[in-house]
Amino acid sequence: MWAAICRDEFGVTDPRGMVMRMMAGGGGGGLTREEPENNIVRGAYYALISALSGTQTMALCCYDEAYTIPSEKAALISLRTMQILAEEMGLCDTVDPLGGSYYVEWLTARMKERIVEEMRKIEDLGGIVKCIENGYIQKKVSLQAYETERALQSGEKVKVGVNKYVSESERETSRKVELHRFDPEVQREQMERLEKVKADRDEKRVAEALKTLRKKSAGDENLMPYILDCVAAYCTVGEMAAVWRDVFGEFREPSM
Repeated sequence: MWAAICRDEFGVTDPRGMVMRMMAGGGGGGLTREEPENNIVRGAYYALISALSGTQTMALCCYDEAYTIPSEKAALISLRTMQILAEEMGLCDTVDPLGGSYYVEWLTARMKERIVEEMRKIEDLGGIVKCIENGYIQKKVSLQAYETERALQSGEKVKVGVNKYVSESERETSRKVELHRFDPEVQREQMERLEKVKADRDEKRVAEALKTLRKKSAGDENLMPYILDCVAAYCTVGEMAAVWRDVFGEFREPSM
């Protein structure tokens, strides 16, 4: 759909002539701390809706993301959710199970209209980089977050177990969620691995790769080949980021 919008409205296509792909699966922002097991059901519906919408790649949120980074158990439940939809529910048996649905087609057309409207507005304001620099994007995101929270608190937007069908006894017991705890031993092992890489690598090659990256970053070339050279030389992410901080400075979000 995104490729079709760019082609039809702006004359832009993927330079390799390939169809642009869509990734979906539901964001953790829709999950709740209250009654977190309900998030398993929410995740299943996110996955179903994403698949019916035509996504090619899915990354499903885990039920405990409102508390912590996903535990292994939560990640496995998300994986099994997608596998059940594909293998047991027959979701992949047809390419477009909602094809011909007037409501879905109406929603698609309306979505396209709103996307094109926003894209044109961004172009009129000087492009996406300009809109990030002047705070337009941050303002839109903040406004959406405010309106969502206002709707939740007023009850206009229903969140089951949060502002409707609330069970105080269930709320108390549901707070016992397995947290992904910090393991000092993992930190120690990772630091040892990093030190070993730095000790074994060719420092001259590292310095040359970072120097070239710095020089090319000051121009307008595609930096990916030089990033790959740095990776091949075992430059760290921190070392490459330090180069860019020196060249580009450090972004500070404008105040709203």
